[in-house]
Amino acid sequence: ESERAHRATGLRVWDGGIVLARYMEQYAKAKSASKLKALELGCGTGIAGFGLAYLGHDVVLSDLGELQQQSTEANIQRNASQVASGGGQICYRTLDWNKLPERSSFGAFDVVFAGDVIWHETLVEPFLNALTWVCSGAGTKDIVLSHKIRDQESVAVFEEMAAKRGLSIAQKVVSDQLLGEEEGHPEVTIYHLSQSAC
Repeated sequence: ESERAHRATGLRVWDGGIVLARYMEQYAKAKSASKLKALELGCGTGIAGFGLAYLGHDVVLSDLGELQQQSTEANIQRNASQVASGGGQICYRTLDWNKLPERSSFGAFDVVFAGDVIWHETLVEPFLNALTWVCSGAGTKDIVLSHKIRDQESVAVFEEMAAKRGLSIAQKVVSDQLLGEEEGHPEVTIYHLSQSAC
């Protein structure tokens, strides 16, 4: 039952994903001069990625597993006309953080983002593998993480391991301070990360 529940986490919307969608909308509006090319890691339902695509940006949703792929691709089909009417594009790519593909096939990204993907400390190292992979090759300009604090241990492991990987935390703010009480959440933190290689 635990393994099944672990695999199904991407089939529902989490607080960190909702906050990330709201935050990425503001992020994109602040970058309004250009069309963004974005990658969502561990997209689940894709709520944040769809928000960007509706605003006219190009988004690659990525996650793992056949059931997740079917669910996300069905969401893409259901929302295709709304994405197209906004001038955006959205697609899905399977991305296993433990078996990362050749980086060049993905190209450069303006922003890479993820929501609620390090909820357990065993997910931290694979997520950081994915971020290191993203920063290689063509790289990315910005990395955004939305994380609902469930335990301080996974947060401490993430921050320590990120520093060892050369990822610096440029910003760490509780989301209700950034988005207000209506849009933010007092237990969800927004991180901006950077690495010289990105």
